Amino acid sequence: MIQFRGGDGSSKEKAIIISGAKSELEGVDAEFKFIQRLYSDYELDNQTFIGEEDKKYDLLIIKLSDGTKKDIWFDISDFYGRGDD
Repeated sequence: MIQFRGGDGSSKEKAIIISGAKSELEGVDAEFKFIQRLYSDYELDNQTFIGEEDKKYDLLIIKLSDGTKKDIWFDISDFYGRGDD
């Protein structure tokens, strides 16, 4: 079962930690489902992978219907590199 914990996603230090994904595909899908629950009307502006020694992050920049852009950080260390076996 996929779980979300950690911070509010507003910065790397407050990244939303995703755990329990069986693959990268399932984990990335969970990112978008999480955002959809918060912002029903948005479009993806940019998605960037950021790898550090012991942590892996996805930074999603979304554009809301009013034109506002938001950065949403996810800690994907738990499922990064996991295949779809």
